Amino acid sequence: MKRCPKCNRAYQTDTQKFCTHDGGLLFAIDPSLSETVQFDSTQVRDAVSKPTTRDLADQKPAAFDPEATVVTGSRTQEGTKEAKGRDTQDLEPSQSLPQTSLPIEGSGPIQQPTSSAPLPPAQTSVPIATSAPLPSQPAFQPSHPQAAPRAKKSKLPLVLGILAVLFVLGIGVLAAAYFVVVRPMLAARKVERTTTTEPVRTNPSVTTSESTPTEVSQPITEVPAYVPPANAVEFVNSKDNLDGKLLEHYLDFSFYYPNTWQKDPTAGVSGASNFAKVERRIPPDFTQENFAVGWFSSSGSAATDSALFPNLAENMSAQLQPGFPEYRKVSEGPTKAGVYDGYEFRFEAMSRNTAKGDIRIWGRVIFVSPPNGGQNGATILLLATSLASELNSVDDIGEKGELPMLLQSFRFGKQ
Repeated sequence: MKRCPKCNRAYQTDTQKFCTHDGGLLFAIDPSLSETVQFDSTQVRDAVSKPTTRDLADQKPAAFDPEATVVTGSRTQEGTKEAKGRDTQDLEPSQSLPQTSLPIEGSGPIQQPTSSAPLPPAQTSVPIATSAPLPSQPAFQPSHPQAAPRAKKSKLPLVLGILAVLFVLGIGVLAAAYFVVVRPMLAARKVERTTTTEPVRTNPSVTTSESTPTEVSQPITEVPAYVPPANAVEFVNSKDNLDGKLLEHYLDFSFYYPNTWQKDPTAGVSGASNFAKVERRIPPDFTQENFAVGWFSSSGSAATDSALFPNLAENMSAQLQPGFPEYRKVSEGPTKAGVYDGYEFRFEAMSRNTAKGDIRIWGRVIFVSPPNGGQNGATILLLATSLASELNSVDDIGEKGELPMLLQSFRFGKQ
């Protein structure tokens, strides 16, 4: 037989587990509980002599003993223990139960239901001496307080660390920018300022506007004088027989050339395009080396002319290309023209099927700014061919053969 601890209904089927009225979990009943139990009066007196529930209420509760056995309830789903009080409900059966299910009177031992969970096996029961309800068991108090929630960790150290790393990286980027960009710009500006404000020592100095024309034409002592060889002939530019553009852009200069060279009679006269032109030839009329001097419009400053030189080189190269077969420009950039700084471009060409066979032609055009701040600069043209045995490439022009003497002896002003 089984009984529901909630509604106290009894069920004869042992295999039934839940109450059909309220769903309570059924538990088995010892059949011996239905038997009549005889008492000895002495047992009743002993039970009455024991303290009752009313007496227990006046007593002070004992100090909590953590090692004492306590009554606990069933575990909840969260895993914590929920304390349950004793069930002191009336044991009188309801009217709907059979009268033979439990004895109405008597102090025989019974199993007191405490919860809806199945009860443990029957133990030795305490006889009930009075119908007064027993005091409920106080809820179980844990001996250790619940741990306080962990305080939220501050993010300030992390933010400060990130800011410090960004600061260090910013300093590194600024330092790299200084050495890679700013410092080269400052150095280039310093060089440009020095070039603009300080005259080159090797160039002739310029007299002020208060100087007389005689002082302007005097040779510059800062430029070393050229000592010509015994077979050298001096050329000094002159306004005689000049007109047109040459007269308008006239400039004083001089140079030395070997006496074996020939002066072109068409240069330095009315309608000519060059102030001077001399040439080294072999019969009947083949050029080995050639030297010519023309002019270009200067801005009056070598530093300012440096920005104009690339355009001048492009224009001059375009003018020379139709006169030389298989023309090709090979290089361009700053150079030296004797004692002066200049800007040049070099080119190559080929003259085929001549009486001397295929002849290679090498050219070099140099722009030299006027050292006296004038409005006219010198354009120097050097030509050489493979007929000059001393030369093998465009790099040999002005370095080998007889052209070096003409280039090194070139001077602005009158000697």
